Amino acid sequence: MKAAMELPLNSKEGREGDMKKQALKNFTMLSLLLIVTAVSVAAQSERSKIINIPFRFIVGQKTLPAGEYTVEPNRRDSDRYWLVQNRDSRTSCLFTTMSVRANQTQEETKLVFHRYGDQYFLSQIWTPGANSGRELLMPGLERKLAKNAKIERQTIVQR
Repeated sequence: MKAAMELPLNSKEGREGDMKKQALKNFTMLSLLLIVTAVSVAAQSERSKIINIPFRFIVGQKTLPAGEYTVEPNRRDSDRYWLVQNRDSRTSCLFTTMSVRANQTQEETKLVFHRYGDQYFLSQIWTPGANSGRELLMPGLERKLAKNAKIERQTIVQR
C-alpha cells in the first residue's frame, strides 16, 4: 500500500517540481547578480564625478581644453593610474599618481591645480569620504616653471 502512494521519478508532478526548483534557483542567481552589479556601479559612480574646469590645463605632456570632465581611476582595483576625460570631445589623458594624505576627511571631490601665469597643471585629486588623495607626478615643464616662479594653487570643488 505504501508503494502505491509514492510517485515515480518520471511522473508529471515530479518533473514540474524539478522545473519549479530550477526556476527558483535561476531567479535567485539573477537577483544576486543584479544586486552585485548595482553595488559595483554605485561604488564606481562615487569616484567618478563630473567637474567643470573653467580653464585649459596640462596633465603630463598633454594640454586639455576648458570644459566638463570626469576624473576616475583607470582600473577598479588600483588607484595608481587615473583617467581624465572631456565629456563633449572625449579628449582624455591617462596619468600616474601616488598617494598623499590630509589631516582631515574630505567632504567633496576636489581637484588642485598649480598655476604659473596663465598655465594650470593638475596636481592633486581628492575624493569624498577619505583623508587620502592622489598626487600627480610633476611634469618637466612644470618643474622648469616652478624653479623660476611661485606656485599658486587653484582648487576646484565638485558640489
